[in-house]
Amino acid sequence: MRVEVGRQSGIESRTEAGPLRPVARYAPLLVLAILLALFFGALLFSNRILARGDTFLYFYPYWEAAAAALRAGRAPLWNPSLFMGAPFLANSQVGFFYPLNWPLWWLLETPFAASASIFLHLLVAAGGAYALARRALDLSRSGAWAAALLFAAGGYVTAQVEHINQLQGMAWLPWLLLTADWTLAGDNRRRLRGSLLLAALFALQLLAGHTQSVFISGLGVLIWLLLRAPSRLRRGGTSLLKQAVDLVWPLVLGALLALALAAVQLAPTLALMAQSSRQGGLPLNEALSFSLHPLLLGQSLLPHLGQSLFTEYVAFAPLTAYLLAAVGAWGWRRQPRVLAPLGLAIGGFLLALGRFNPLYILLASMPGFNLFRAPARWLLLYALGVALLAAVGWDVLRRRMQAEGGQGSGATRALRAGLLLVMALIIWHFLAVPLGEYIAVGPEAPLELPAPGTVLLWAAELALAYMLLFRAQLWRALARRGLWPVLAGGVLVGSLFIASRPLPYAQPTAPAAYFDLRPPQARLLALNNCELLPQQCRQPPGRLLSLSNIFFDLGDQVEIETIYGGQLTAQALHDYVVATKQKEIVAPNLPLATGLASVDGFDGGILPLRNYTLLVRLLLPEGVEASDGRLREYLTDVPEARWLDLFNTRYVITDKVRDEWRRDVFFDMTHAVDVAPGDRAQVGHVPAFEGTALWLVAGGATGTVLMETMDGERWELTPEPLESELWRAELPQPAVAQNIELVATDAVWRVQGLALVDERDGAFHALAPGAYRLLYSGDVKIYENLDVLPRAFMVHRWQWQPDVASSVAAMSAPDFDPGQEAVVVGTGEEVGVEGSQGEARIVRYEAERVEIETESVSEGLLVLTDAHYLGWRATLDGEEVAIQQVDGLFRGVFVPPGSHRIIFTFISRPFEVGRLLSLLALAGWAVALVVIGRRRL
Repeated sequence: MRVEVGRQSGIESRTEAGPLRPVARYAPLLVLAILLALFFGALLFSNRILARGDTFLYFYPYWEAAAAALRAGRAPLWNPSLFMGAPFLANSQVGFFYPLNWPLWWLLETPFAASASIFLHLLVAAGGAYALARRALDLSRSGAWAAALLFAAGGYVTAQVEHINQLQGMAWLPWLLLTADWTLAGDNRRRLRGSLLLAALFALQLLAGHTQSVFISGLGVLIWLLLRAPSRLRRGGTSLLKQAVDLVWPLVLGALLALALAAVQLAPTLALMAQSSRQGGLPLNEALSFSLHPLLLGQSLLPHLGQSLFTEYVAFAPLTAYLLAAVGAWGWRRQPRVLAPLGLAIGGFLLALGRFNPLYILLASMPGFNLFRAPARWLLLYALGVALLAAVGWDVLRRRMQAEGGQGSGATRALRAGLLLVMALIIWHFLAVPLGEYIAVGPEAPLELPAPGTVLLWAAELALAYMLLFRAQLWRALARRGLWPVLAGGVLVGSLFIASRPLPYAQPTAPAAYFDLRPPQARLLALNNCELLPQQCRQPPGRLLSLSNIFFDLGDQVEIETIYGGQLTAQALHDYVVATKQKEIVAPNLPLATGLASVDGFDGGILPLRNYTLLVRLLLPEGVEASDGRLREYLTDVPEARWLDLFNTRYVITDKVRDEWRRDVFFDMTHAVDVAPGDRAQVGHVPAFEGTALWLVAGGATGTVLMETMDGERWELTPEPLESELWRAELPQPAVAQNIELVATDAVWRVQGLALVDERDGAFHALAPGAYRLLYSGDVKIYENLDVLPRAFMVHRWQWQPDVASSVAAMSAPDFDPGQEAVVVGTGEEVGVEGSQGEARIVRYEAERVEIETESVSEGLLVLTDAHYLGWRATLDGEEVAIQQVDGLFRGVFVPPGSHRIIFTFISRPFEVGRLLSLLALAGWAVALVVIGRRRL
């Protein structure tokens, strides 16, 4: 018997009981909402939160700042906390104008707003998949329910909840497909209405801020329409050309209107893209990164018990769903309606392979494709396609149950083909592990064999699927009692629930992971506290640079395990500890959430600025580039002091992993120095500690120590060896040192650590070479840079370079002193006024406004070490002056002799133009919607 898929099943479900009652009509959606609430119960019905990955380090800080701006009634145009200054609102990933964010930001604390947004958009995704299956594919209510369940609660969508804006964007995909489908048939009135709705949905996706989801959805719409359109074209009468035009114009109009509606976000974002490191597209290797490796297919696509995978690759579905999808796809030749879901599934899967698909390697260099990493995200189309195919198969089997002849030969063959596919995938899963010994997969997703529990899960589901799908006699018996949909749905729900337990959303942790301040954060906040230090209120906080990794042990680890060990799962406790360590090191972007300022930041979109990336090469090892902005992952030692001084790096955070105890004396090994012959290295901060000897951990050649005491004594000390690389310089008498200098003799002397020791009682005090003072020592250490340049200062010597790359090259010269000279981008005459002095004082510092007073006896260049960007303007004593791009990234203004006031203000013209265009488009959209609702065109 032939497998039939089509309108019949939908008609049957709608007519068998007369007009649909409201309760029956919405019952499947209510059941879906309840099931999703049960799936996400740990996140919804407790005070626990997500505290890992991008959620913790990216979205929480940005959402915290955005919510504060919203409550203050201001549009946050500029972000002074990260990357030494960067646009805030223009960074579309924040989603500041996404309308569904505003009530959540206004009413809830940030982590709970994120949880609410996740659940809300899962409901949106489920409702969209249900409506798409019902209205576009004419499936029964139970079949549409299966599609919604498999999509919204399936592995791919639920694994991506950490990327909140990505979830927000892709939740609208089924609605986009449904609305686009409406434009394929009907009169111009219906097409125009569909175009208006399409514009609204597309605009919502754009405002959510995950551009890659918009791009994927756009291609998904094209695939859907290309495969749906031929069956909708009418034969005879109207020409095919006119019909094609009728199909295209609603899409074009909807896309253009959507761009206008979202212009308030798109205009500043496009301006930012022109200054971004991604301008011109990503390098091919980056565009192909995070491709779905063929050896990971089993781990990615099959459900597992207690086993997790890197979430970018997770796209599991129940084994039963694959069997149903095989039935749904089997009739593609006779039923054109199946082609569109099948195209989504196949197209999404092939594109997700990325570098393992030769076609994608060609696409990755093309506009659009070259802007994004992670080809695995094309699994979104695959996930929706499989869900719809499974729903089609559900309806086919359900109808066959009610027929006298049983399931039919076509359905039987389809089920057998699906079973072979599933078994092949399971076998491939087992083979992938030994193959991985010869084929590299990647450290982010190591290969592992299925656990015994996983094998039992597969066996149990296949046994249940065999009973429900292959046994025709049992089919009919269950169908007569109305139990088959209940039992089949139960198998789908059970498999999804069990397989989803290792996912992040099912392992939330305690809210203290986000809300509690750690001592390093508290110390830095105290140093910049307006109430305690009123003089700090008008000054920007000194920037910090965190160099620490999280490989250290927390000092209160035992207390944490005692408090939370019995309350949290092992994974949730691990996430709590990791989040706590991230707060200890004040990792990017956490300064944004607490009002601190950082030299670097964390972003994987259109930040950091291209000029920032070029400039921070001065800090990084040769040939290294921090594409996402995070510097600590590439820095093994404290960078050269002159760059820390220039970047206004007042605080340096390090861990104690490399520090050493030698003969019961602690040595701070963070600030190792290489002293060349003839040079001197000074200890910038010497505490008032009476010692009898100076101990050193040093390698290479030896040198001498010049010491000046508080009593005015001056000694030249020669260290003697105690043991391997441990030296001792005895003081002539117990004394309190005031100044200590290290002098090399005939070769480079590498000094790794020093300590003043009172050998009478064993007391000691560790020292740090260089201009650093230890402010805090706990799980991590915080140093104050004693030579840091102020955020604004004057120089009287400068040179010109044609571009930023040349500027950075000129700055890297060994004799370049950033406190005395500057490099200006452009053309002009070099100026050098020796001995001239000037002073700059910041009198007001806000995100979009900085006021500075200067005083100088000669012409100078005011340098403000905040990022220069289109939209910043400057006035000097009320008259507008040009802002110069200084030292590659920063702002500068030429200032004549005397006393002056310079005011920097940020005005985003793209934002103002985009806001006006969006308001006009919104008004036009609303009027058009009202008009077409009242009369026929």
